[in-house]
Amino acid sequence: MALGHQDHSAQDTAPVPTGDLLTSIRDLDKAADQADRDRFIAIAEWADRHTTGQLMPDLYGTYGLADEDAHAEAENAWVSRFGMPGADTMLELAGPGAPEVSEFAVIELAAALGRSTDSGRVLVSDAVEARYRLPKIWQRLLDGQVQVWRIRRVTEVTRQLTAEAAAFVDAHLAHVVHTASFATVKRLAAEAAARFDPEGCEMEEVDTAASLHVTLDLSTAWTIGTANGVPLTGLLDRADAEELEHAIRTIADQLLAAGSTDTLDVRRAKALGYLSRGDLTLDLADEGGRAATSASEERASRPPRSSRPRQVVLHLHLSEAALRGNEGPGTPEIDPDTGRLGLHLARLENHHQTLTADTVREWLAVPGANIVLKPVIDLADQIAVDSYEIPDRISTRVKLKRTTCVFPHCTRTSARVDLDHIEEYVPPDQGGPPGQTATDRLAPLCRRHHRAKTHPSPVPSSQAGSTTVAWDYAQLTPTTWLWTSPHGIRLLVHPDGTTEL
Repeated sequence: MALGHQDHSAQDTAPVPTGDLLTSIRDLDKAADQADRDRFIAIAEWADRHTTGQLMPDLYGTYGLADEDAHAEAENAWVSRFGMPGADTMLELAGPGAPEVSEFAVIELAAALGRSTDSGRVLVSDAVEARYRLPKIWQRLLDGQVQVWRIRRVTEVTRQLTAEAAAFVDAHLAHVVHTASFATVKRLAAEAAARFDPEGCEMEEVDTAASLHVTLDLSTAWTIGTANGVPLTGLLDRADAEELEHAIRTIADQLLAAGSTDTLDVRRAKALGYLSRGDLTLDLADEGGRAATSASEERASRPPRSSRPRQVVLHLHLSEAALRGNEGPGTPEIDPDTGRLGLHLARLENHHQTLTADTVREWLAVPGANIVLKPVIDLADQIAVDSYEIPDRISTRVKLKRTTCVFPHCTRTSARVDLDHIEEYVPPDQGGPPGQTATDRLAPLCRRHHRAKTHPSPVPSSQAGSTTVAWDYAQLTPTTWLWTSPHGIRLLVHPDGTTEL
């Protein structure tokens, strides 16, 4: 009966006409745009309530200071009022002329929005930049005439401009900001910089030279196995880039001549590996300069010559049986986690990747590899000492239990973070209990969030001036922490991420 009733209802319900469905989608899109505007405006208001003038009106009065002596006097008063230096800092999130904003206010807002602190900082920065330095564009936002993402494309390029240059962009772009392309925005910003900051333009080439870089994203795993991909990005000097392109193209062509069946993209990627080991050419020609077919066939089965051995430092976690491969490479065994047949896997501590044991054996088989074996650490061990300093045997266990900072939404690796006493450490000679520095009483916190937790955060109060409230957290299980923000937002940090309660 129930099934028949459902079928009957489905037959009586006419499908929404396609035109009406499209109209509904457009209405939803407009509602989402308006919600985004309202949020962006509210974020600007949040920032405004945590500027220097709002937090300390008796010291600063306005966003500017008359002279350096007044600034120094205000800073000293800030320290005496809110605690030790560095407890909170006022961030210059936008360009000249915009107010500074409390760092701890940014941290709390980001956590409340489910964002990392860096992501939250960029969002607040865009809101402050638009509100205080682009008034004409901001007014169009208030009038609902432009989407937030378009404004954020403008603030991305105006933050580095002088106040006069930003005003120039604002005046010339406001009437077309709802349709202007990003290329148009960048061209206008470049023109403004040239008009109002010619010295800065002259220094741009110097700055570009200083910002040259090559980045290998070793924290991103594309696959599990031998061909574990790593993204590569960078900014090179033009002449160097031309030479590198020539070298890559040359080796890629020689690999093809040697019989490689890989695509051009794959051969170019492999060429970088050969270059890193000092292989500038594959030497595929005979003495007369002609291609040697027999030599090509021979070299097709082996890589180019290397001028030095591969040097890689890895911290791997895997069983001795997996490493030795007693039953032979690729032999499946019972996986203790699934109870099914599976291959041995290894965890690469450096970059939190998973590899097959066969891949590890292949790496270790490279001639000249230096292998160091360390004893297994039992993470169930409870170790405690009375001193404030944390010995390595405790630090290692705490960081292995939790591989990232335990602050809400933070993903910074615990390999390079502080270890925080969850309960404030009290020296034994002042009545503190024994064993306060212990594996179950410490948590990894990156320096930024360690400061936010340790020091009180100045927040505006309903009365004149401001008050201070601190972050608080408690460890519920060895891998679960309950955080409470200065404004009472409760966040549960667990192995799978962060959940707002």
